[in-house]
Amino acid sequence: MNVRDLLDVRVICETGSLRKAATVLGITQPTLGNRIAHLEDQLGAPLFDRSRGQSRPTDLALFIAGRAATLSDEAKRLAREIQRVASGSTGLVRIGLGPAPTRLLLAGIVACINERWPNISLEMVSGHTAQLADALLRRELDLLVCPPLDVRHEAIASEPLLETGIVVIVSEGHPMLAETPSDISGLFKYPVAIPFLETRYLSILRNDYGIDLNAQVGRVLCSDFEMLVRVVANSSRLFTAGPRFAFAEEIAAGHLRVVDLDVPFKHIIQLHTNRDAYPLPAVTQVTDIIRQAFADIRATEVAR
Repeated sequence: MNVRDLLDVRVICETGSLRKAATVLGITQPTLGNRIAHLEDQLGAPLFDRSRGQSRPTDLALFIAGRAATLSDEAKRLAREIQRVASGSTGLVRIGLGPAPTRLLLAGIVACINERWPNISLEMVSGHTAQLADALLRRELDLLVCPPLDVRHEAIASEPLLETGIVVIVSEGHPMLAETPSDISGLFKYPVAIPFLETRYLSILRNDYGIDLNAQVGRVLCSDFEMLVRVVANSSRLFTAGPRFAFAEEIAAGHLRVVDLDVPFKHIIQLHTNRDAYPLPAVTQVTDIIRQAFADIRATEVAR
């Protein structure tokens, strides 16, 4: 049995007859019939009921066709990867981002790459870490910059980029500035505005402080971090939280304020790569810039 045999079965199942399948495959009907007969001899079981001029698949044929569909998709992905590798220094790098890194990478890092390697194009996708990890495993992303993954994957290599404190952020007129909460629980007298919820933070709040963010009244969820910042800046009730660098511009301009409250957990950002991916030169160059950008942030945090 070989890959061609599996794909033959899949095409027959999809078209409903040997004649139509042979046309799709670009071979004669007798040739396809001989292939299938040989495969049935190998397996010792029938694959199709050929009565009444049709080719109705048996359960075994349907099982093979389903696996062959997955195999075909993998072959297409492999062909795309081979094409990228053969091109050498490919001009496209695909990066998955958590919400806070998005603000950083869409500004300084993009500008740096455009200046140093103008022929490199970037494709950036923001989303939940679980979805991004799946895309990295499917080779739909080259790099992933986000918090630690909820589930460890042997095929994904992770390295630390940044571990920094979390600050609570409000608008200039927020009542929290006049009466600072004494602890984390006191924050949630006010509604929170956040991007998608990372499991790690949900667990800490629920297990250590008895706070269920999913049940909070007035909560605002927004996957667009830029919009979330604007919403908080224009609200007298909402607050948000995250690494200070994500709000640096707005803090410097006076549009947002940091609440003087010690948050007892850290914001962690890691660089995730697929161990099995070919090290394309352009990906390596972009990775070096990302590492340097976070090294600069760490130096700024220390200086502060």
